Amino acid sequence: MEIAIIAHDSMKDDMVQFLNRNKEILSKAVIKIVATGTTGSKAESADFKVKKMLSGPMGGDAQIAARVAEGKTKMVLFFKDPLASHA
Repeated sequence: MEIAIIAHDSMKDDMVQFLNRNKEILSKAVIKIVATGTTGSKAESADFKVKKMLSGPMGGDAQIAARVAEGKTKMVLFFKDPLASHA
């Protein structure tokens, strides 16, 4: 099963904490993680194997949306900062 991870900059540390708390489940061979570029790099620094898409502003979120539409990605975890303005 493929899971996508997207995190706004101010939420990346929270995302890594979530990944670490759920490492046993997420490290199983049947789960593949894809992420937007910078989010993926942050997850890799926490020792997770990640397939990185483009960064969000460069279209990574659209790449993930396409994978969802194609049925490749079954779940998206979006760590959104509700207080930040996003263009």
